[in-house]
Amino acid sequence: MKLDVLRKEIEDIDKEMLELFVKRMDVAYQIGSYKKEHHLPIFDEKREKALLDKQRALLNNEVLWPLYKDFLKEVMRLSKAFQKTC
Repeated sequence: MKLDVLRKEIEDIDKEMLELFVKRMDVAYQIGSYKKEHHLPIFDEKREKALLDKQRALLNNEVLWPLYKDFLKEVMRLSKAFQKTC
């Protein structure tokens, strides 16, 4: 397969990820508003651990897990930062 074809595939994947990121941040903002209204903390350690455990089981790939875990943690960090703007 040619490099330009593979790069185009990456670009298409990145576009999908962008759309999903925007959707996730929209929901994160709504969650932040709810938490603010109900005087709840932004960070929920138990919830984050459960999410990571669930995603690890879904991925079922110990080679990719450290990379995906870092990806998820960064997305969660950004979500929490965005929630603070509510």
